[in-house]
Order: sequence, then C-alpha cells, then structure tokens
Amino acid sequence: MQFITTLAISAMCTVNPNARNLGALIYNDISISVEDRLASDVLLALEEDLGLLMKVYWETDDADGCDATKTISLTLRNQPAVVVLERIVNKMGKEENGATWQLRDGVVEVGLKSVLSKKSSQRLVTYPIMDLLFVVGDFSFLDQNNNKKTPQTDDEKQKQIDELIEKITLLIETEIWEQNGGTCTITNYRETLLIRAPDFVHRQIGGYAFIPSKPTGVKERQVRYGDGRTSVRRN
Repeated sequence: MQFITTLAISAMCTVNPNARNLGALIYNDISISVEDRLASDVLLALEEDLGLLMKVYWETDDADGCDATKTISLTLRNQPAVVVLERIVNKMGKEENGATWQLRDGVVEVGLKSVLSKKSSQRLVTYPIMDLLFVVGDFSFLDQNNNKKTPQTDDEKQKQIDELIEKITLLIETEIWEQNGGTCTITNYRETLLIRAPDFVHRQIGGYAFIPSKPTGVKERQVRYGDGRTSVRRN
C-alpha cells in the first residue's frame, strides 16, 4: 500500500517537461528591433533572454535545414515571445518549405516543417471524435412520436468521420499528410482519431494537454493555435 501511495504522489507532482518553455513563450512580453541580423544571432539572443533550451536545425552538407546565413529584419513592440518567435521563424523558411517551431522533450525546436515532421519526431495521439460529430438544426434525426433523436447508422457515422478527416488534412498543414505525399498519418478506430504527427501539427488540432507554467501574480492568458500561427489574448 505504501508503494502504491508513493507512486500516486509522484505522478501528481510530475510536471510536463515542455510546460516551462511554453510558459516562457506565452507569458513574457518582449520588444525587438533588428536590421539584417543573422537569424542564428537573433534566435540565440531570444534563447538567452527567455532562458529556453532551443535546438535549431540548420542546413548542412548532409542534411536539409534552415539557411544559417539568412538575415532577419524585424521590429515589434511589447509582444508575447511566441509571437516574436513565429515572426522570426517565418522568415527562415524556404519558398517550397516553410519553417516553424515545436516543443519536444523539454526543448524548443526550430526548423523546416519537412525536417520537424520526420517520423522520428512524430508521436501518436488519440482524439475521441464522437462528441464533435453532431448535426445542428437537422430535425430529420428526431423521432416525431417521442421527440428523441434516432441513433445514427454506422454508415452515417463513418461518413461524418471521413468528412472530419478530410477537413483536417485540408485545413491543417496540408502538405505533411500521407494522403498528400507527406509522412504524417490520420485514421480512425472505434470512434477515435489516431493521428501520428509532430508537435506543431498536434497543437493545431487539440492544443496542449498540459498547463504552461505561469509566473506568480500574472493573469492567465488565452492562447489559440491554428492557421499555422499562435495568437495570445492578454487579459
């Protein structure tokens, strides 16, 4: 019994290794004014100012990546650090291959989307989907005798699931899905979506399951991940 109790307490005290980095990006407001500065220097300054552990995947003779000679010109005033990071990273992509950031194993990773979405960087996440599958204002599902909804058939459920999958692969990072020639997969099993993808994709589908670390005395902020960008609402 003592062993079980110890395990329970340890589990409650465990903090997601990415919570601190996400909190630093969301709850720190910074200003930046640079002109034709190397992207590597700009990211290093950001890493040091925020106390982040950052890994940037630069282009080498043996591997694709961001151009280390790329320069950044950017001026922003009093913006959440995540907004600043995204504006920097957006300037580091290539015409045919955009760049982004993601959280993995307590590290903020920056790189081309094709690099960050390699199978070694993907994780499998399950999303219960039946709560998302409902019909608004369609009274054909009502039984006129007892005013109760008639259960959907298996074919009707599958049709809605297929439509949901189609919308996700169309609206979220279209190029990375296996259906479109990418490496990420999405399927369903027993009314659950099974999605194997990198962090920058998962956050646009379901956000983060953990709470970002927040400095004491600071009001909680509302964060939205989608459309390839992060928006922060400061209360």
